This record gives sequence, C-alpha cells and structure tokens, in this order.
Amino acid sequence: MDVSLVATGIAIGIGVNAPVGPVNVMCIHRAIRNGPTSAMAAGVGAWVADVLFAAAAAFGVTAISTFVEGHLAVIKVLGGALMIAFGMKLLYAPSSVTEAPKDDTKLSLFRAAATSLVLTATNPAVLLGFFAIFGGLAGIGENPGDFGAAALLTAGVAIGSAAWWAALSTGASHLRERIAERWLGRINTLSGSGLVIFGVVVLVGVALGY
Repeated sequence: MDVSLVATGIAIGIGVNAPVGPVNVMCIHRAIRNGPTSAMAAGVGAWVADVLFAAAAAFGVTAISTFVEGHLAVIKVLGGALMIAFGMKLLYAPSSVTEAPKDDTKLSLFRAAATSLVLTATNPAVLLGFFAIFGGLAGIGENPGDFGAAALLTAGVAIGSAAWWAALSTGASHLRERIAERWLGRINTLSGSGLVIFGVVVLVGVALGY
C-alpha cells in the first residue's frame, strides 16, 4: 500500500473544498443555526460529489469530462440559478436562533444534502480540476491503467473531504453560542447577497459567451 498516494488524496480532498463557496456558506449557516449534525448534512452532499468526481478522474472515465466540457453552458446556468435561489432563501431566513427549528427533520437533512450535491455537481471547475490534478500525478497520469493507485487516491480524497466537512461543521457550531442575535441577520444578508451576486455573475458570463 502506497501511503503517499493516500496522503496526496487527502490533501486534494481538503484543497478542493477549502475555498469559500456556496456549500461552505450553507454548512456554516446551518452549523450556527442548528448545530453540527445539521451542518454535516450539507457536507454529505458535497462529499458524495467529491468522491464520484475523484473516482471518475482517477479511473480515467473521460466520457464524464467530455460531457461536462460539451455542456458547460447548461451546467453553469443550473449552478447559477441554484446559487441565486439559495441566496434568496438566506436573505429571508429568520434572524433569530430561537426562530430556527431545534431539530432538523429527516426531510430537511435530506434536502440539505441534495442541495449541496447539486451545487457541487453543477460546478464544472470541480470535476475538471480533479482531472487536471490527477492527470499531473505520475502514478495516474503516466499509468492510467493502475487501478490500485486510482483506488488509493480516491480513498484519500474521501478521507480528506470528510475531514474537512466534519471540521468545518464542528468549528462553526462552536461559534453558535458566541454570536449575538443581532449578528444573525447580518450573516444572512451577507451570505445571501454574496451567493446571489455570484449566481448572477455566472449567468451573465454564460450570456456573454464566457
């Protein structure tokens, strides 16, 4: 077993999720309002997408990459529209912790996971990024038939991605008791506005042919 491949996968799994994005915002928002379990529901969807994308890249399933490249405009429109919808939802979210449900229902948790899965899956940069990163690794790029190396890298990504979402969910939930009520409305406004603006930029970019 090549431990270095697993370690590389872990680093990739953390690296692709660390940049602030819509799923990170969703995770932090749910952690502050409902706690770590609620936040992890958002992370689960992104984790599933990460593992699927990593496996596709590691095992050389180029058909997926070709499909993404051929339907970038549609994927961007879907992703941009979803970001706007989620941003609007945050803008109108209750600004008090006491107004939030004490416990998420199973349906609410499922919706959070499904939303984060779609948000990640409609981000072509994530999938193409996996192909670019894995293609540059000697164990994969030069030996695309080495399924053992591909499996180790995919396992590493799964571990790294899970570690990131667990850490973010737990860390953000600790802020729950320290954030004053008056800040929740501002957090909703900033997070929601940021997502709406980002979604609009994506849609404008598609309209202009970028």
